[in-house]
Amino acid sequence: MSKIRLWTVSAGLAFALLGCGGAPKPEARLSSDEGAIRGAEEAGAGRVPEATLHMKLAQEQRQQAIDAMKNGDNHRAALLLARSEADAELALALAHQSSATADAQQAREADGALHQKAGQ
Repeated sequence: MSKIRLWTVSAGLAFALLGCGGAPKPEARLSSDEGAIRGAEEAGAGRVPEATLHMKLAQEQRQQAIDAMKNGDNHRAALLLARSEADAELALALAHQSSATADAQQAREADGALHQKAGQ
C-alpha cells in the first residue's frame, strides 16, 4: 500500500472514530456563556429594548443548549451556546451604546447651556 493511500485510510478511520464518539460536553462554553449573559445584565441591557430582546434570545438558547446536553447532543449544545454568547455580547454592546448616547446628549445639553450663559 502506498504512503498516500495508507495516510488517507488512516485519516478516514480517525475521523470515523471521532464521529462515533460524539462531541465532548461544552462545559467551558457553558461557563463563558454564563459570564456573557451576566455581563450584559450588569451593564443594564434590561433597560434597553433592543438589548432586552437579545438577552431573552441568549437565555432561551442557553436553556435549549442545557436541554441538548441532557439529551447527549453536545454538538448542538455547543452551537446553541455560541449563538447565545453572541446574542449576550450584542446585548452588552447595545447597552453600552445606549449609555454612551445618553452621556453624549447630556454633554451637548450642558455645552448648550454654557454657551447660552456666556452669550448673556
